[in-house]
Amino acid sequence: MVVGDSRLSLELMSQIVDGVVVKSLQIDVEPFDLSQTLDGGQAFRWYPCEDGTFRGVVGTRILSVSGDGKTVSVAWVDGGSKGEVRKEVEDYFLADTNVDDLRSVLSSEPGFGEYVATMPLIRVMRQEPWECLAAFICSQNSNIPRIKKMVASVARMGRRLGEEDWAFEFPEVDIVADAGEEYLRSVGLGYRGKHLALTAQALVGWGDGELMGLRDASYYEAKDALMELQGVGPKVADCVLAYSLDKGEAFPVDVHVRRAAIRLYGLNEDVKNDAVGEWARDRFGRYAAWAQLYMFRDEINRRSGG
Repeated sequence: MVVGDSRLSLELMSQIVDGVVVKSLQIDVEPFDLSQTLDGGQAFRWYPCEDGTFRGVVGTRILSVSGDGKTVSVAWVDGGSKGEVRKEVEDYFLADTNVDDLRSVLSSEPGFGEYVATMPLIRVMRQEPWECLAAFICSQNSNIPRIKKMVASVARMGRRLGEEDWAFEFPEVDIVADAGEEYLRSVGLGYRGKHLALTAQALVGWGDGELMGLRDASYYEAKDALMELQGVGPKVADCVLAYSLDKGEAFPVDVHVRRAAIRLYGLNEDVKNDAVGEWARDRFGRYAAWAQLYMFRDEINRRSGG
């Protein structure tokens, strides 16, 4: 393995477990921080196992992701071909990111630069936009365990993929729109049920592919479009832009990231969140979303004594 080369060289392996053919791909890309990447606050449908593996749903497939410090492997049990899964994995983990360039930009930053330079990376992922949007509407004024419960409740409206209570294909937007506010409140979303129902109804009117099409829009055009939706403010919009719509310059700002920016960079304590985002775009450029993940973790660790 060449450190910094994020091309994926995939070796197909198969084994039979309890009568089921399990296929796996060994990913020849430098190992990344599985816990912080998959379960650190940018995605909410990954679940840790006792052996360090993470299991979750990507699209229509249940995946298991594991690492041994030298390689990362992805396993699945359905009939997907090597080529199909390879494309999905490459896309989801942004395998074409130039991590050498990323490190040259971020490794000297105060507070977190040393981690970027020397430790397995926290990767920005490329999620499906509707699922990502729904998840971050659920995320408002909540914490990760509770967000995961809410997102799992929404996911159960979709097609079952496995026996686990989280193993569902995320429901299409029209299913959520038809379910409506009352149902979404009843499964634990509270006031967020209204936001998600109205957003789903609005997206039905957008037409096929229009949300995904924001990947081709400019950062500001895409952000303006998202903020027309119910329950989507600047922070939720930036999360969706960063984690699903290819806007690396997006920099979601919450109370933790704002505190980190003030503490690490001496920004004025009265600085507004929008100004923090503009500052970050100027400083980090297309890697602002990656820097945000590190600044968030840095502040959380500092306050928890980690």
